[in-house]
Amino acid sequence: MSTLTRRTFLGASLTAAVAPAIGTPTGEPAGQTAPAVSQGLPDVVVVGAGAFGAWTSLALRERGAKVTLLDAYGPGHPRATSSDEVRQIRFSYGDREVYSRSARNAMLLWQKRQEEFGRKLLFPGGRLVMRREWNKELEDQQAIFDRLKLPYEVLKPEEMAKRYPQVGFDGVGVGFLDAAAGLLKAREAIIAITESFERKGGAIRLARAMPGAANGRTMNDVVLGGSDRLSAGAFVFACGPWLRQVLPDVLGKVITTARIEVAYIGSPTGDSSYRQGILPNLSEEGTFPGAPLNEVSYTQSDIDAGLKIVRGGERGPIDLDHDERIVSARQISRIHEYVRVRFPKLKEPIVASRVCQSDASPDLHFVLDRHPAFDNVWIAGGGSGHGFKHGPVVGDYMAERVSGRPAPPELERFFGLAR
Repeated sequence: MSTLTRRTFLGASLTAAVAPAIGTPTGEPAGQTAPAVSQGLPDVVVVGAGAFGAWTSLALRERGAKVTLLDAYGPGHPRATSSDEVRQIRFSYGDREVYSRSARNAMLLWQKRQEEFGRKLLFPGGRLVMRREWNKELEDQQAIFDRLKLPYEVLKPEEMAKRYPQVGFDGVGVGFLDAAAGLLKAREAIIAITESFERKGGAIRLARAMPGAANGRTMNDVVLGGSDRLSAGAFVFACGPWLRQVLPDVLGKVITTARIEVAYIGSPTGDSSYRQGILPNLSEEGTFPGAPLNEVSYTQSDIDAGLKIVRGGERGPIDLDHDERIVSARQISRIHEYVRVRFPKLKEPIVASRVCQSDASPDLHFVLDRHPAFDNVWIAGGGSGHGFKHGPVVGDYMAERVSGRPAPPELERFFGLAR
């Protein structure tokens, strides 16, 4: 077990300089007042008000850019990838240290921002990674945690059963507790970010945007429907699963979209066993009895909407604009089965359900790069089911690129289109 306590981690190591990492914090967030418009920065249009787009818009506005944020349905709408009640913030990424470092920076920024926004968005509680046996993924993860001084515990089945008696551990041979992980209020965070953006002088418009006219390697405007156009000096396309529709020549074969059906189970009256802070988030691959070895499922503990269950193994296509967001009877049955095995004492009903849509790259790395055909167009996407937590650092990273600073080569190899 790491000798660092959670308090030590949150109070000290998050404030340490981290390099290389996505969007290493460059300073305190700007205050509530609107920054002056800088003459050295272009007017910017950001397309998409999800995690990447909202944070990028706010970071650019705080640097003095004049920014217009466009979204077809508005910030926090139920079709968005970022619209569910909660999302995880975790540091456990196997051998992908770049994301462990980024999540460490993100945790610091989320703490600062929730204080600025005046609302609680971050809920610590831990994340328990469950596997059949100790393997290379966990070995690499442990080495990264040691290197970054992140707190963790390696737990045997009997230790897990004693500590978390509300959980059934059938099929689980080892647990890796990512002790400083937690949850973020997702939709509420998007609303807070965009409200701050507007208070600081940013503009939000309800509009679907497509690339417009161009002159050589310069895009001049975006088309907003009919004959309406909006011109700018720079553009950032951060419209999540819609990216493959908006930029098909570049991303049509890079970004895939999928339908993910989840449900929330109510906590029993007067019972805090399933609440965040008492029950960690669970993540498992190949451990659920009778399931394929590549089935990944996870849970997110109850903040106020219930215990979130994401049963893996079934992801289908989705029409982003026209499909109804109703969870199938088959997935409801599979979720009930999961609860019976993993939470055998929990007899409460499903109190809410969601149909989420994800956008993923083939290697599950983000796509944060300049458009190959235009010098003034940037792409921020490929969240791949883990992008939300990294929003504040991705926003800083994109704002630096749009402001003219080159991407560090050690990060371009992960996030560039040419990788």
